[in-house]
Amino acid sequence: MSPSEEPFANALQACEEGRAADLARLLRDSPELVKHADEDGWTLLLAACDAFTGERALPPVEASAQQHAVLELLLSAGADPSASDAEGWAPLHTAAMTGNEDLANTLLKAGAARAGNLLGTEGGSALALALFYAKPALGELLAQPSVSDNLRTAAALGRDLDRFFEGQTPSAAAKIGLDFYRPTAQWPDWERTFERQELLDEALAWAARNGQVGSLQALVARGANVNSNSYRGTPLLWAIYSDREDVATWLLDHGADPDLKHDFGGTGHGVGAVAMHLAAQYSGLKCLRLLLERGADMEIQDDGFSATPMEWAMHSDAEAAVRMLTDF
Repeated sequence: MSPSEEPFANALQACEEGRAADLARLLRDSPELVKHADEDGWTLLLAACDAFTGERALPPVEASAQQHAVLELLLSAGADPSASDAEGWAPLHTAAMTGNEDLANTLLKAGAARAGNLLGTEGGSALALALFYAKPALGELLAQPSVSDNLRTAAALGRDLDRFFEGQTPSAAAKIGLDFYRPTAQWPDWERTFERQELLDEALAWAARNGQVGSLQALVARGANVNSNSYRGTPLLWAIYSDREDVATWLLDHGADPDLKHDFGGTGHGVGAVAMHLAAQYSGLKCLRLLLERGADMEIQDDGFSATPMEWAMHSDAEAAVRMLTDF
């Protein structure tokens, strides 16, 4: 390692390990490190935000006092809160993915831009990522007129949808920013058509994961399909992902099939799975009980591992789900 690389590597490690005193010493000796990025665009602030969120842990973890100190030190030293890596991932994206309002508020106070171009997309803002990962409270914090607004975002935030239609036809505004649809390049490509049904069905899935029953009603009234799989998951499965019993109940009441197989999540994940597999894996107990009470098949197997919901729960050490499935 050359001498020019060693201080940055040491500073990165200090950020990752929450060693604020060591980081302060390194920045005193080499203040330019705070604005430096490696060949992938990785900065000290991005590393600190990863550490702040437990490496983007889901469910989220609480940052330590030392991690708070590292973050404040970097920002006070002039770190750019909007600087992104080679894929367009900025610090605010880390806050968005994990639903970390503490981190988001700190970054916004430091001047972080709400707009973003994750994966080189027009619509790749932190707001879009927060709503993709079912973080509506953070979505409200990040939402501003300057950030891409579209049918999908409005549905996920429970806003008026009529303004995105000209009669029954989605307007051009309904499609703005919809080039963003996946959180990372590891998720499968989607050859979008931007046709009316696709727009309605995608918006329905985003409304479901963010708990917007009113949006579900409005979209289904316009023809959205409760059993659609616009991209990597039906509305019911996304409701299960966020354990929204109210949304799952509404979907089941309006024809959602609890035993419908489909692929969910990133490449190779949830192949031919059903809603109960996910409820069992993540101990979404409210939705798991609802599915059981509605007669969902307890013995159905996914297509990736030929495993039942019970086996998914056992593999994930989801003890509460195992007990519920055993006792039902």
